[in-house]
Amino acid sequence: MRQCPSCGHTITGAERFCPACGQSLVQVVWQPAPAIDATLPIAPARNSRLAIASLICGITTWILFFIPLLLAVPAIICGHLGQSAVKRGNGQLTGSGLARFGLALGYAHVALTVVALCVAIAVVAVGG
Repeated sequence: MRQCPSCGHTITGAERFCPACGQSLVQVVWQPAPAIDATLPIAPARNSRLAIASLICGITTWILFFIPLLLAVPAIICGHLGQSAVKRGNGQLTGSGLARFGLALGYAHVALTVVALCVAIAVVAVGG
């Protein structure tokens, strides 16, 4: 048997509220909230180095246009690896957009090189 902490009425069963005053008899244990939210990463997210390398290779491919495919293939490889690293990073890595833009520049350069090569072959075949 126990007593209501508010009115002192004797409680015989496992009631949740005092039958005399209606006071809640459930003990609430107060726990302070943690000072730091443990669900968020402590370190800020950073850009993937592979995504940055993909973007740099993609831009440099178009600047050094006279050397076809020298940096387009690394831009494509780094872009794919950078995107997969961002996906596996669980929020610790960012840079999916950088990798995507490097991929686009690399693939566009490869496509333009293939078209230019086909045109050159056609010109040589027709002229020869």
